[in-house]
Amino acid sequence: MRKRKGFTLLELMIVVVILGVLALIAVPSLLNAVEQSRQSAVLGNVSAASSSVGSRLAIGAAVDAALIAELEAASENPYGGENAFVFGAGCGAGEVGVQVNAGTGAVTIDGCDGGGKQLTQKVLLPPAAANINL
Repeated sequence: MRKRKGFTLLELMIVVVILGVLALIAVPSLLNAVEQSRQSAVLGNVSAASSSVGSRLAIGAAVDAALIAELEAASENPYGGENAFVFGAGCGAGEVGVQVNAGTGAVTIDGCDGGGKQLTQKVLLPPAAANINL
């Protein structure tokens, strides 16, 4: 009798089927992880904006386009868009929009996902004038 060398066609087909099933399980999870990481980056940009805006409000400085330019220089849009931050308008795909309410001085910060859908919103209020009675 001859000794067999190598695998039969049936054995190779079983291995291919097993690899295909594993790929069907793994690929959707990996695609979801990429989207979640991009959304986390947008939430990080919202946090950075709220920290900077909060500091400006605390010292009485203006929240303006110059602040947005500073934030823009330090960040990027995780969805590959042109801007990570926009001032005075809503947000688009992967952007963080910063709007100032002229009447109240409140600042609204919106973060949007890749489709332009709002992920989160933060509203920062300016500190009230101190009433000190001596």
